[in-house]
Amino acid sequence: MIVSHRHRFVLLAPWKTASSTTHARLHDYNESPYSRFYDFNPHLQRVVHQHLTYADFRMLPESRLGYVTGAFIRNPYDRVYSGFLQLQRDIREQPNAPFPNAWIKALVMRQLADNEAQLIAADFQFDKWLSLVGESQVYEIGRNSSFPLHPAHYWTGICGQQMVDFIGKVENFESDFDRLCARVGIDVDRRPNANVTADSAVGGSRYRYVDRMGSTSIGKINALFADDFALFGYEKRPG
Repeated sequence: MIVSHRHRFVLLAPWKTASSTTHARLHDYNESPYSRFYDFNPHLQRVVHQHLTYADFRMLPESRLGYVTGAFIRNPYDRVYSGFLQLQRDIREQPNAPFPNAWIKALVMRQLADNEAQLIAADFQFDKWLSLVGESQVYEIGRNSSFPLHPAHYWTGICGQQMVDFIGKVENFESDFDRLCARVGIDVDRRPNANVTADSAVGGSRYRYVDRMGSTSIGKINALFADDFALFGYEKRPG
């Protein structure tokens, strides 16, 4: 989550929606007191990270300042597949990352172990893995903060009602990033991309990963993220 007191805006960060790129580009404007990595938040009284939902944000003092709020979203197919890849990177990299204290690391290691066990059971194959993902993992935010693949509308409002002032789409990232900058009155000349692979760069092709999925997986994503398709105008592929 990016907080700019000077320019009075907050940008929330759904998982797998170019949040690393927006942080890199808006680094000079970010005055958030909260860690991007795992940490105990005293307002929420639980361990969280940069991917706070809008409901979480409403519990923070920054939500009462009247700032412009926004979030970038991404089509459900690419979010799910990119999340599948990210889980594997997290299992490799996060055990070696510096944690604020030992008990938080122990909590996260248990979460990563759950994620790894599910991936192993699926032989690290996407369609098998998604068949094992349960509704509770997608809809319930509290049990495993290392599996934040929740519907994108969790970051744009509550109960399907839009609360944020701005919604951008990763599929239109550069033009929507310009629109965000105009909305909050900033001019960003340096525009690096971060945490981007050759086939997952921001913008460009509408659906990057759907051709890597079987019809059963497409149908499951259509069902799990039905509200996102309806709220944000993404076209469903037949499952």
